[in-house]
Amino acid sequence: MDSDTLSNRIAQCVITRYRALPKTGKPAAKDSSSGKQKHEWTVLAGFVIQDTKAQDKEFECVALGTGLKCQHRGQLSKFGDSLHDFHAEIVARRALLVYFINQLYSHLHNTSSSVFERDSENNRFTLRSHLRLHLYTSQCPCGSSTVPDNEHDTMPSKRRKINPSDCSLIRGSVQIKPGRGDSIPTLSMSCSDKIARWNALGVQGGLLSNILRPVYIKGIVVGDLFNHSYIDRALNQRIASAGNKTMCEIYSTNEPFERSQSEMLKKYEPDDIITADASIYWYLGAKSSTALVNGSKQGAKVAKRGATACQPPKQPAGFDNDISTGKG
Repeated sequence: MDSDTLSNRIAQCVITRYRALPKTGKPAAKDSSSGKQKHEWTVLAGFVIQDTKAQDKEFECVALGTGLKCQHRGQLSKFGDSLHDFHAEIVARRALLVYFINQLYSHLHNTSSSVFERDSENNRFTLRSHLRLHLYTSQCPCGSSTVPDNEHDTMPSKRRKINPSDCSLIRGSVQIKPGRGDSIPTLSMSCSDKIARWNALGVQGGLLSNILRPVYIKGIVVGDLFNHSYIDRALNQRIASAGNKTMCEIYSTNEPFERSQSEMLKKYEPDDIITADASIYWYLGAKSSTALVNGSKQGAKVAKRGATACQPPKQPAGFDNDISTGKG
């Protein structure tokens, strides 16, 4: 399979799954104070597992997310009960972790149905050898992936006075969102930095790494604002100097996502489109998708909103012990 076919099939897999989800949380037309409708656009990201042995269902979307916003410092909950970052790639990865947890539990009851298998050397789980994990995003990840190669790698060693109106996005070790001089800073790293970290350490995170060997992204498919040189430098080359050998392939796709900024601009004037307020969170096995607004479940009462945001389903008693002892 050539790279163009591979990338388009991965993109189609995620977009098709998105279209099958309920309308709740999806971009829509909204009335404005001027009486003219504004049309929302968003970013879509999803994780796809490729089964290289499959005869028919080779690609399956297992987690997806939408969104392009995050909370600045003044919006953060003092209780730590809401999401800080709901950019599409980050929401999709959170959904992926829930899928992983469910697959680990599935292994205890039906080993053959799980995407994981036991590693005989250290008794940890590992992704089956014939499976590949891919990431699709309808727009280039924010941060270093969008910055030209000729920008400086590091900040000047001497401090100097900066006029906020003169601020621009430059390359550096770590960038925070939203990366614009006219916006309030957040505490969230850019999507480029987070994906680079996943490429170095795996997408499974610190908690699951106790029982799961690193799961790496094999390929990243990018829609709008694609520049192979920028993205490869941001996601692969920056961590190559640390001895990292798990570089991912970078692909482009011409598969259109109907609610992307570029597609919406084909139908409406720039002043008639706005960024979507809500995000969508979904994983394979979920009863339905979950809509998020400002980091919490849409429609939940204020006192309970954070408590119901993106929480993994409760696992049966003894789950942790069964996993660690190898029962099942």
